[in-house]
Amino acid sequence: MRVEVLQVISPERKIVSFMCDFGSAFARWMGVDPVGAGEFNVEIEVPEEVAAWSVTSSDRASISSLDENSNILIVGEVVRFDEGDPVVEVRVGTDIILIEMKHPRDGLSVNGFISFKVPEIQLYPYNI
Repeated sequence: MRVEVLQVISPERKIVSFMCDFGSAFARWMGVDPVGAGEFNVEIEVPEEVAAWSVTSSDRASISSLDENSNILIVGEVVRFDEGDPVVEVRVGTDIILIEMKHPRDGLSVNGFISFKVPEIQLYPYNI
């Protein structure tokens, strides 16, 4: 995903504010090099299990958070999941985010949209 890092909020904790085509939020920068403002290609990772989620009527992907201390709200399309496997593939734009989800997953359907909140997301930069 292409993101624009707007500001480094906490250099010691590597917390940045960023925006992309799907909204703006705060995240932990996981690159080796220190980050500054600018545009980057990143992979988004959700490092913790998603404890609560809901089916949403929205058909638009989004990422948002109010400040560096609030949860990140993600809305995305379910691409794939297998019974017995806690990993669910969620599409946000053209990117896939893998999330680990508790059971039961009643109501979860491929091509349906879900929303969930997590305390942190991580940005892993890569070069094309």
